[in-house]
Amino acid sequence: MRNLVTPTVALIGVFLAAPALAQTAPEQSLLVVGALQIGSAADLEVKGIDINVTIGSVVYSYLLKNTGDRELNLTASVAMPELKASADSSQTWVLASNNPENPVGLTVTAAGEPVTPKAEVHAYALGLDRTAEIRAERLPLIPFGPETDRALAALPADTVGRLAALGVISPRDPDHPKEALVADWLLDSVLSWQQALPAGKDVPLVVKFTPVKGEYRLLQADLDDLDSMKAEICLQPQTLGTLQSRLKGGGAWKVIDMTVAVDGPAHWIDNPAPSLSVQKPQADAIVAFCGMDSKTANRPTVLGVTPDDADEVRIVIFAPAAK
Repeated sequence: MRNLVTPTVALIGVFLAAPALAQTAPEQSLLVVGALQIGSAADLEVKGIDINVTIGSVVYSYLLKNTGDRELNLTASVAMPELKASADSSQTWVLASNNPENPVGLTVTAAGEPVTPKAEVHAYALGLDRTAEIRAERLPLIPFGPETDRALAALPADTVGRLAALGVISPRDPDHPKEALVADWLLDSVLSWQQALPAGKDVPLVVKFTPVKGEYRLLQADLDDLDSMKAEICLQPQTLGTLQSRLKGGGAWKVIDMTVAVDGPAHWIDNPAPSLSVQKPQADAIVAFCGMDSKTANRPTVLGVTPDDADEVRIVIFAPAAK
């Protein structure tokens, strides 16, 4: 059984994985969607950032203001999670869409009006852009899933050898010629648009998407491991005791594990600390994250503020489950 501590920083080609029990099926793991980024302007002010989280959606609400006397037109962008197949087939990810440009169903509105972002999509193997080679073989750009598995299985032997030499797919073991091929590229997609900010006006900007969350179960055998995750999500002693008590009694917890990016959209000015609200999926669920207001722990919506200097916040929801 692996340690329950999950790193909160995703590097290129490394994905945040939910804790896993000993099992044969791949575990459902989480990925991180980037926060809004916006171009520089002396007259840009970020007045507020609110992040609302449910098990089915994440909504970032930004309040931007142009304090100058001329309209601003700035580039804004949101990075999609980096996608890479699990090397040992131990992980799986549930995406909102098979669209490689926007696998999380992201939508943007500015002042209530829909925005149509432009996608920049690249597939990298060994650090080189191999998008053209992958498309030339009519392979799906998303490097995992049933559609990709079928396309890889249909490749001729000479194509398999050529793509393996480029680092695009994993080579077959000569001793196991029928072994399933695995995509070995990293898919990187960024959505961007030009954001107009009228002079002297507040502009509410809303970014919404379906989170790629991890889901797993905690049983009595995982009792000791709960203690190892308490610092990661700032579990209070009373909450930790409640979680452990159910496991000691032979019960189980269904766990939903998410990480949200909380970077400020403007790098060159002070951004306000984002406020967080997490809606419980059911009344007896337990929510935990660093920065949580403990006074709201028993309410349907749990509130909090992101910790200082945090780039990401891990949110874990525990729901009682049958063993």
